[in-house]
Amino acid sequence: VKAKSDGGKNKGKGKGKGKDGKGKGKGKPAEVGPKPAGCTSVVVKGLSYEVTEDDLQEVFQKCGQGPTNIKVFLDSYTGASKGLAFVDFDDTDAVDEAMKLTETPLKGRRFFMDYSNR
Repeated sequence: VKAKSDGGKNKGKGKGKGKDGKGKGKGKPAEVGPKPAGCTSVVVKGLSYEVTEDDLQEVFQKCGQGPTNIKVFLDSYTGASKGLAFVDFDDTDAVDEAMKLTETPLKGRRFFMDYSNR
């Protein structure tokens, strides 16, 4: 079966675009879902690749008693950051305080967060 040609008028139109033609919206945080009951952890996304666990400790130090654990994900081959981290807290109130810090600039890039189920 041969595809019908439009003479090149619509060449490339619509490819890789969302339904409104504006792309996927990268760099813009997705809407955060409801907080899971008993949630004491957040996932931090869109981090600058230079961000360290110490940097995140400083950012979240005033959330409750501060983070109890921070895990920045690294590429297993190169050791470079993947721009993603989990941050754990003692209680759910600290998570609420942490979530208010979404879109905070850190090392030249604004990060965003979601609740973690871990």
